[in-house]
Amino acid sequence: MLDFCVRHQIYPDVEEFPMTEVNAALEHLEAGKARYRIVLKA
Repeated sequence: MLDFCVRHQIYPDVEEFPMTEVNAALEHLEAGKARYRIVLKA
């Protein structure tokens, strides 16, 4: 499956938030506004 995804350039959609905005990320998630996976970047 991973080989198939790489061959066809299929990648996950993520919303990235810096670690300094963790509270904003949680509010975004709790409000149901997260359309993709939320990732906190260190």
